[in-house]
Amino acid sequence: MGTYICISANNVNISYTSMFLSRLLIQNFRSIENLDIKLQKGRNVIVGRNNAGKSNIVKAIDLLLGEYSPTYNRSENITESDFFCGDKSKRIFIWCEITRETNELGQLENIDFSEVKNTAFYNVSKKDTSELANVNTNTFTESTINKLFYFCSEEGQTKIDNNEFKKRWIGGKSYCKGTYESEFLNSQFFAIAFIGFYSEEGKLNRELVFLYKEKKEDNWILAFNCSLRTTLIQSAIIPAFRDPKDQLRITSYSWYGKLLKAYISPNNSQLESAFEIVKNASKNVFQNLESQIVNKSIDVAFPNTSISFLLNPDSKQDVYKNALIYVNDGFSSELKDKGAGIQSAVLIGLFDFYIRNVAHSGNSLLAIEEPELYLHPHGRRVISDRLNSFIGDGSNQVILTTHSPEFITSVYDNQNIISVKKAGVSTVGTNIYFNDSKKKQILVKKQNAEMFFADAVILTEGAEKYFIEEAAKEIGSNTTIVNTDGSEIILGRNWLNNYNVSIINTGGKGELYKYKAILDELGIANITTSDFDFLRDGLNEFFKNLQFNQTYHNSLNAIKSKIISIYGSGKYKSISQLANDPLIEEVKKFILELRAANIFIFSGELEDFYTVAPFSKKEAGVIETIGKIISTGNPLSSYLNIEEYTEMLSMFLKKILKINIK
Repeated sequence: MGTYICISANNVNISYTSMFLSRLLIQNFRSIENLDIKLQKGRNVIVGRNNAGKSNIVKAIDLLLGEYSPTYNRSENITESDFFCGDKSKRIFIWCEITRETNELGQLENIDFSEVKNTAFYNVSKKDTSELANVNTNTFTESTINKLFYFCSEEGQTKIDNNEFKKRWIGGKSYCKGTYESEFLNSQFFAIAFIGFYSEEGKLNRELVFLYKEKKEDNWILAFNCSLRTTLIQSAIIPAFRDPKDQLRITSYSWYGKLLKAYISPNNSQLESAFEIVKNASKNVFQNLESQIVNKSIDVAFPNTSISFLLNPDSKQDVYKNALIYVNDGFSSELKDKGAGIQSAVLIGLFDFYIRNVAHSGNSLLAIEEPELYLHPHGRRVISDRLNSFIGDGSNQVILTTHSPEFITSVYDNQNIISVKKAGVSTVGTNIYFNDSKKKQILVKKQNAEMFFADAVILTEGAEKYFIEEAAKEIGSNTTIVNTDGSEIILGRNWLNNYNVSIINTGGKGELYKYKAILDELGIANITTSDFDFLRDGLNEFFKNLQFNQTYHNSLNAIKSKIISIYGSGKYKSISQLANDPLIEEVKKFILELRAANIFIFSGELEDFYTVAPFSKKEAGVIETIGKIISTGNPLSSYLNIEEYTEMLSMFLKKILKINIK
């Protein structure tokens, strides 16, 4: 029988220990050959196209920081298919580094060890030298990893047994040489390392080691016991295909089980009375079944034994394990029967409640895959706000994977965006931290967030975006790709989507450099397009902000000086306004040189390319023309001279996408 519960309590003001997962290194795990990413407090957003490897990053975190079952070493958390490219000759290695922050006074907060007061771990030291302590964790080589796990081997254990190395026990046991409090008083850095490998005999081995140190420049102290993991950082991992019964497991070691146990007393008099009533009623309900079983010639149990049926256990000790969650959203039913949005909100809310009111922990990690699943835009924003509430003052940490702009465009919060993509068959990732107003301006335009998921981007200053999209369809229908084997196929109208290309309207020439800086930092291939007047207004700043070579500045300034000397400082908007032929040739040459830097400047502004002018101006005119294309079925070239669009897109295909076209 399930017990209906409703949890209510006031938040408790606690001086939190602020810890967060600061680094994650993964080697030879699933789609990841070698990935090393930095993580921050607050919100960390992992973005990338489908099948880029985002879920594998969360799975790696779950392996080391997920709920630590007592049967961890016996569970099938690693299988043959988890090895990169199925290569069992290489070992899986995962490194999670946790940083303990100081408070405003520069002091390390105390860590609450009450949950592990009866446990212990041991570290290892050599009597005459610290050669094994000199482990360089900036770059993990085979030698480094062997040192980390040396004492997990039979040889290492033998040397400990022979007293070549000595164990030093720490914790709450009587044989311990030091307490948790004294050992970690000044420790600021912690790490958990995992290795999985097949032995020569074909046996799958898995090992975990625990490390800690006071300062960055210190050597790691190597220890063996991970019972401290939830003390250092309490985590909840919510996968993409979530089921409340999996994420809300009620066990003695799960955070949800601990939450219920804290609020449900087995000695509650009301529960005792209710159980007695149910017990008596169940005897009457099952009386007929029990009597028929006894009268049958088939022995249901051992000889001289009898069985009975009850609707609740005799023991009151684990009553909390029978709890069910009901949600009333107009109709009361179990959480498992509600939609994904409500399930996600409840999971996040309960974990938030637990760490604030039961665990009293300010060092908590929530990792959630695709929180936008099955949600409409408003529902996505609700969940995004819930994640912000969980982060609170920044002491808690969220790591999420997403395809949705609603979880990227949070301009009021600092966030670390990790762009992942496939390089060949392996997942690679790049960090960029949005913690200043200039970068956050990029996030204001939510429609542009798709660039974080792109393999390549075309930047425009305005409504040209819509014309370039139409031109791409027309060009794709008439462009032939030559494959490496010499065969030929048509590029196709939808090649922008097929090649994961985004066209981004930055909203003005003064915004172009901001977007390019972000794309360059993330390693996303891009090309910048602009009207001709970019030469006059904006290009110098573009060069300056992106730290272009001085030769570009010099060439541009020389051209601008010549134009001013001949035509004055008027506003030239197209190359046709320059009547001096030698100057025009010099300008054309410079424009061609800019293409080497992936800058494509058109010979005029958008209005100069119309062959059938719309009634409206600027962007409204573009939309009007697109409407004509839709209603008539005519191509863009019926209304616009697309020669330069064709030239730019051909350059993009060859240079950026590296496609061989005829």
